[in-house]
Amino acid sequence: MIKTIIIDDEKHCSDRILNLTEQHPNTFNVLAVIDTVDEALNSVPQLQPDLIFLDIKIHDKTGFDFLQDIGPSNFRVIFTTAFDNFAIKAFKFSAFDYLLKPIDSDDFNDVIVRLKADLSYFNMQNQIQNLFNNLKPNQKKVITIPSLTGFETLKVEDIIHLEADTNYTHIFTKDDKWMVSKPIKFYEDLLADNAFFKTHKSHLINIDHVKKYYKGKQSYVLMSNDAQVPISVRRKDEFLKHFT
Repeated sequence: MIKTIIIDDEKHCSDRILNLTEQHPNTFNVLAVIDTVDEALNSVPQLQPDLIFLDIKIHDKTGFDFLQDIGPSNFRVIFTTAFDNFAIKAFKFSAFDYLLKPIDSDDFNDVIVRLKADLSYFNMQNQIQNLFNNLKPNQKKVITIPSLTGFETLKVEDIIHLEADTNYTHIFTKDDKWMVSKPIKFYEDLLADNAFFKTHKSHLINIDHVKKYYKGKQSYVLMSNDAQVPISVRRKDEFLKHFT
């Protein structure tokens, strides 16, 4: 059983989450429903939950205030929000699950499947610090990716290129590579504002790491790690605009 707390100041929202957890009676043990940050700060250390459903806006405070003040913790967080595109992008960079209000039961079930697959709390504080970093405007972004032992943190500027492998993606830096169980489209959307360009249906490159461009029937680029990445015919003109 997953010891669970719901933190939300809107009763109809907390009732919705409570109803959805009740549909998984062998999974969740809901310890408390809390509607203020101050109460949460008092209750969470005593209740020691495994999981918190955390609203972003809670009266005059936020779920981020709660995380900032609670200190080192080993619970998982699933954010709930009605809207906040900037925060949602930060969640994705930092590998946090989130649910959009009104919460759809299929979305809830998808998140729970991922939760059951990995109830590791390894390096949660590092994950939270990454989130705070990614919430700062104009801050250099870091990306959190799952690993066998918990999470790895990569500076976005250090990512050289990404390559699709069916529903997986290989992420390459200068000295290492990782395979992540997300399609390349996820990273294409996530990194759209960070100098990344899709040269081919299976390849996404960091423009700042391009060393050379080779034209021809099959044009390609040589990256800073000496990888050769193809450029599709239909993407070539748009790619060259970055260098003119």
